[in-house]
Amino acid sequence: MIKISNHIKVLILSILLSGHAFSDYTHPSVKRLIQSNSAPIGVVFELIESDKRTWQWAAPLIKSLRTQLKEKYPDIEIAVVSHGREQFQLTQKRAKHQKQAISILKDLVIKEGVDLHVCGTHSSWYDIDPNSYLDIVDVAVSGPAKINDYINLGYQPIQLYRPPVQIK
Repeated sequence: MIKISNHIKVLILSILLSGHAFSDYTHPSVKRLIQSNSAPIGVVFELIESDKRTWQWAAPLIKSLRTQLKEKYPDIEIAVVSHGREQFQLTQKRAKHQKQAISILKDLVIKEGVDLHVCGTHSSWYDIDPNSYLDIVDVAVSGPAKINDYINLGYQPIQLYRPPVQIK
């Protein structure tokens, strides 16, 4: 019988629970949208989480879902509105704790044209200066109002949540 050290077990579990395990995840709303054969102008992904490492799973998930949508609808626009505690992870001070996730978000915003917003009202409740966010982040006056703006433009709203681990 092969003995595996606890360190190796933790490493394996960490890999499985990282964003890589979610890279092929299909959100039910995205799946329905793709199957409908009716392209909206865009999709606005909503995040409202309290997990201190939200972007470790959310950034790869958003990247995967964007890729799936673009394969079916090449002209679809993608936006993300973060208005839970996870938005504070996008401050310059805290971004260093999730370097890989922030790198994915930077690519999505800069190279792929994804719009990334956080809620200015929520920031004000915690005295977070709008200038403390990363340059890739737009601080909207209100996260919910920003989502409604996108809906009024014809975007399909999709709330994201941490997907269950999928072992292949």
